[in-house]
Amino acid sequence: MKCGKPVEGDSEYCPDCCGKETHFQYGRAAFLYDSLMRGSISRFKYHGRQEYAAFYAYAMYQQFSGMIAEAAPDALIPVPIHRKRRRRRGYNQAELVATELSRLCKVPVVSDYLLRTKSTLPQKELSGRERYLNLCQAFSVRTATQELYKVPRCVILIDDIYTTGSTIEACAKILSRQGVYKIYFLCISIGQRI
Repeated sequence: MKCGKPVEGDSEYCPDCCGKETHFQYGRAAFLYDSLMRGSISRFKYHGRQEYAAFYAYAMYQQFSGMIAEAAPDALIPVPIHRKRRRRRGYNQAELVATELSRLCKVPVVSDYLLRTKSTLPQKELSGRERYLNLCQAFSVRTATQELYKVPRCVILIDDIYTTGSTIEACAKILSRQGVYKIYFLCISIGQRI
């Protein structure tokens, strides 16, 4: 009901979401993060396969166009990567997906609203608690963007993989503090709790 992870039995929330307050309403992912998606996303992020963004965005739109329409967001906001990582990789994978999704759903992308101020360790190597600590004060709202745009009432964060939700929550917390009223997320893939 919250993050969209598959759950067993009649549970409404996965163990990661149970009893945890978040700054986002809810979110969904187009695919489960299995061995096929692990390889696909790895090629997309680390091996220059930028063309995958169109496929991922189309899958998101096919599955969640109703959610997008119901939320009626003012903007799609891609989760930012640090400038060092962007320089090394050449692109932000979340921004590529957001741009493709924007073409389909006609919601503008605002890629410069959030800024990654801290170069963090890759999340995949960390435990849940370490992920949270790794992302403390890692994001901020860009001052120049604040002056340029009015604060959006509703946004959808776009990212590649949702595992424990630490990255989405860190972004949502900053946006909420700036006055964004409703925050949702869409991701390419979501981890499965074993």
